[in-house]
Amino acid sequence: MSSKAGPRAEGTDGSDWNYREKVAVQYVTSVKYKNAMKRTLLYHGMLGTAMFATAVIAGINCLYVWQVLWLAAFPTCLIGFRGIMKNKSSFLSLYGVGLGLCSVPACIWGLFATAGYVPHKEFYSLVNLPKPTRYLIPDSNYVFYFLGGTTLCSHLFTLVAIKKLLHSWDVTSRKSKAQ
Repeated sequence: MSSKAGPRAEGTDGSDWNYREKVAVQYVTSVKYKNAMKRTLLYHGMLGTAMFATAVIAGINCLYVWQVLWLAAFPTCLIGFRGIMKNKSSFLSLYGVGLGLCSVPACIWGLFATAGYVPHKEFYSLVNLPKPTRYLIPDSNYVFYFLGGTTLCSHLFTLVAIKKLLHSWDVTSRKSKAQ
């Protein structure tokens, strides 16, 4: 039985497509890390929205200083989404800088402060800020350890994914290796 285009070419068993069906490595890497970045950005966005809603409803004075620092990096999440959707390396670089300067140190500070290694309540008197009368998150909260740990891992993975994506999108690095 022949196909609509006519009979099959002589001398082929159908396995000669292997050399034609290869996708370049940079495209496979790009798709892989873009999908992973979408998931981590969604996680960052959900936590940021919850923290922002908490700050709006209860007042920003009920948050710890490290939470306010982490909340300051939340707008970069929107920049990261824009960079992923439009394949803009400048937006992804800006998102990486926001993660590296605000989110990752805030997560580390929050984990150490909740564990009791960093005195975070005394920070208010050092910078002459009014000390909050109540905090929304208790000092010892195992749920926070889980969220803080997974958020820190998510941010570190995102930084690695940004580096891999920017490298796969960089055409000049491939041209210099080919020559």
